[in-house]
Parts: sequence; structure tokens; C-alpha cells
Amino acid sequence: MNTQPTKERKTGKPFIYGMTNNQCVWSRAGVVEPMACLNAFDCLGCAFDRKVQADFEARTRPHAEPAPDPRPVRLRMLIDQRKCRHMLSGRVAYKLCGHGYDCVRCPYDQMLEETNVLAPLNEPNFDNASGFNVARDYYYHHGHSWARVEYGGLVRVGMDDFALRMLGPQDKIELLRLGEAVAQSRPQARIRRGGHTARPLSPVDGKVVAVNAKLTGRADTANHSPYGEGWFMVIKPTNLRRNLKNLLFGHESLAWMDDESQRLTSLLSETAGYRLAATGGEAISDIYGNVPGADWNRLVSEFLA
Repeated sequence: MNTQPTKERKTGKPFIYGMTNNQCVWSRAGVVEPMACLNAFDCLGCAFDRKVQADFEARTRPHAEPAPDPRPVRLRMLIDQRKCRHMLSGRVAYKLCGHGYDCVRCPYDQMLEETNVLAPLNEPNFDNASGFNVARDYYYHHGHSWARVEYGGLVRVGMDDFALRMLGPQDKIELLRLGEAVAQSRPQARIRRGGHTARPLSPVDGKVVAVNAKLTGRADTANHSPYGEGWFMVIKPTNLRRNLKNLLFGHESLAWMDDESQRLTSLLSETAGYRLAATGGEAISDIYGNVPGADWNRLVSEFLA
């Protein structure tokens, strides 16, 4: 197994894929002491953000004032700098706020969110565990789905290399519709091959905000690029920090994948008289299709449930 160091998850602080700066925007603005972001830069849905603003209002409002200043707190606190929150977070190099820190109605904010969801993914860096690729800085569910936490708290999900090599190319992948709810450890999709089906599980709770249209016409895109172009859906999570505590990350995901490979080898030896062997450092790409006697239902119940 390749054991190159990978970043480990801090309890309660989601690691955000692709971010070089993890400091809260209030820290970057000098409002609070240095601290890491606790909510994947989903400022608009952040309880700490609301607390800071409420505390500031309570400290600065004169007792005789009949009503709070209707302008957003950030506008009054950052009026001299005017730095966009995306600049403070490090997402963009330079951008001044031109919308009164009314992020909810800001067209620039909306454009960034849409770009983040629809932009093509670059292939991540991998580690190899017993012949299977494990993308660095992704979270893994025990049912072999993955979660990639992205800026703004969105979570991109898919199936991992192990599951897709095990079951091989699919005839069809059926995803949920936009707006549908998903729950951690409950089915998030249906995959079909021949007369067989499988229901991969969701790694997080939330609502579907985007689906991968490429999989509609080319289901095998997931097999060719499980951690890139083959993603399934983007989820707006509802219990992100709690969900991440139930997922595997970093070195623990590599150790888990090693164990899963050993379990798969034992199962294939027991049911089909076949011992899985890595070829050129990678497991074969279609284990079910290349192992005579492999039992689809047993594979699914053992590894995707």
C-alpha cells in the first residue's frame, strides 16, 4: 500500500477539497481571533456567523436606539476594506463587494455557486490500496460511496473505485431528481447491469441540487473516472458536521480499503474459487464480469449495504 501522508480530518471541522486557506472570514477580516472555518464556508447557513453578528449588534447598539441598523453587519464592520467574503476566504484573488454584503441577492455570489456546481472536475491525486485507487481528501462511506466537501458547504458524491471495479461497467445509472431528499446510509441511486441492480448509499443527508447528465447517456463514465467526471450528484447537506464523523478520511480510508480488498479476495475464493490479484498495481477493471461464478447479489449485500 502507498502510505504517503494525507491530510487528516479535524473533528467537527470539515476539510474542504481544493481550498488552500481554511480561516474563517471573520478572522481574515480581523473581527475575531484566528480560527478555522467550521461550516465549509457556507457563511449564509453558519450558526457562528449569526452569533458574531448578533453579538456585534448587542455591543454596539445604543440603548435608546429604537431599531437595529438595517444594513448588514458586515457592511458596517468592513466598510473601509469592502472585501468580498470570497476574497476573504481565499476563493478568489481579488474582489470588492459591490452589493452591500447582501450575499443572498448578489449576482456575483450566485454566479460563483453555479460555476462551482457545473465546472468540470480535475482528476484528484490518488493513493493505491491493494490495487484500488483512493482519492485523497475525499470522505468515504462504508458502502463505498464518496463525499467531496466543496466551497460553500456543497457536497459532491459518487461511487468509489472499489465498487465500480467490483461490479464493472453499468448499462444504466438512475439518479434522483433535483430537489429530492437523501439521507445518510439510504439509497441515493440505482445502477443496472444485465438483469441485476444495486442501490448505492448516500454518504450524507441533504437535498439534491445537481445531477451528472453525462451518466444518462454514458453510464460507464463512472467506471473510467469514478472521482472526476463520473460523479453522481451534488448535495446541499443538512447535517454535514455530524455526517462527516461517520465517514472515513485520510489514512483510515486507506486502511479500510486494504481490509475491504482482503474481504473481497476471501469472498471470491469462497464462492467462485478465485483469488483476486492486482495486475500492474491495479485490480482488474471488471471483477464481476471476469470471475466465473461471481455472485452479484452476494457482492452487493456484502459491500454496498
